[in-house]
Amino acid sequence: MRATHFRKSTATFIAAAGAAVLLTTPTAANASDEMPAAATAHVSTNDAAAVASASDPCQRQHYSKVAYTYWIGPSKMPLRCGTKTWGYNHIVERGRWSTSFSNKISDTLFNGYERSPGVYYRYKVGAGCSSKPPTKNFKVVVNKGPLGGTPGGLTPQGIITATVEYTTPAIAAASAGAKC
Repeated sequence: MRATHFRKSTATFIAAAGAAVLLTTPTAANASDEMPAAATAHVSTNDAAAVASASDPCQRQHYSKVAYTYWIGPSKMPLRCGTKTWGYNHIVERGRWSTSFSNKISDTLFNGYERSPGVYYRYKVGAGCSSKPPTKNFKVVVNKGPLGGTPGGLTPQGIITATVEYTTPAIAAASAGAKC
């Protein structure tokens, strides 16, 4: 079993709550429709696709196929194969995909915060009492509604994109002056 790592703040919260945490590796998307035990961050992939093409679950697949499933609290959020403009293929085409990148998406959606509708960040810039704010942040953009906004369409469209976003000097300066 592969170890799963949490941010220090997450581990501290879990330890303080006295919660038992189940650390798991990715499992088949169709294995269970239930939220993971102890509300842990969870990533899954279609088992047959993972065996057939571990490096690309979307090879020769329709854009609507779910490549990975992530959790936003008790709700599932799919990363569909998508196209060159959204989804897994969009992320891969930009050279971003890796196990580490997938873990960052999972952590951001499960433990991060929603800055505006459908835009999630891993760290809250300006939060805490650090004199040195983070210089980069992880951002995930999702569409909880139907693809193209068409009622009755593919719902939810899922993850549109994910990227590392660097803080600007103005934001960093404002964050450093935050009151504790």
